[in-house]
Amino acid sequence: MRLVLSLIALTLTAPLAAQPAAVDTTALPPKTEPYEVGLLLSVYAWENPAVVVPLRVVNETAYPVYFGAAPALWAGAALADADLDPALRLTVAQAANFGVTFALKNLINRPRPYVAVEGVSARDRGHQGDEVFDPHSFPSGHTSTAFVIATSVSLSYPEWYVVLPAAAWAGTMGVARVWHGVHYPSDVLAGAAIGMATGAAVHFLMPDVFGDEAAAQPVRIVIPL
Repeated sequence: MRLVLSLIALTLTAPLAAQPAAVDTTALPPKTEPYEVGLLLSVYAWENPAVVVPLRVVNETAYPVYFGAAPALWAGAALADADLDPALRLTVAQAANFGVTFALKNLINRPRPYVAVEGVSARDRGHQGDEVFDPHSFPSGHTSTAFVIATSVSLSYPEWYVVLPAAAWAGTMGVARVWHGVHYPSDVLAGAAIGMATGAAVHFLMPDVFGDEAAAQPVRIVIPL
């Protein structure tokens, strides 16, 4: 868990090293700070293909992973006759994360950067056009879902080849949402915190349901007389 948190923190704080762009404080959108808008504009201005291409690719993996991770765990565990509890925990964690995230979105009602910040337009196809499913910016739903998946899977399968890709993917997703002009940095940080908290809470508080019943039974030793 410590490794997961360290990798995630490193990925998310990398953009903070960028020099924030100058901001006209007289034209700030509501519920934003000058430094945050400056950081948003700095990330949004990235043009290096070595950075931009991975951000675009990871952003496009969002829905396939969101909707495919839990079914893949269920199917994989069933086919391998393995423990189904990791799949159940991920399913419950994703559902809880969805509820918390969208409750906060509707409660806070923060407008998206491409709506409120001059010079920012939506690079995400889901936010182009007149009909947008989710107009609320805070917290980032993509980021919270990415982090709940990464956290739940990493805790269930604490191997480096699971933890490292999961943490890198989730952290990159958060940065990608800022670069695509659909979230402020604080949206992403809040989403990451919600996803990690939800994934960890479900993992540690939810009892096993499909655990090996034989292993749970007391060992009986028969001594012939």
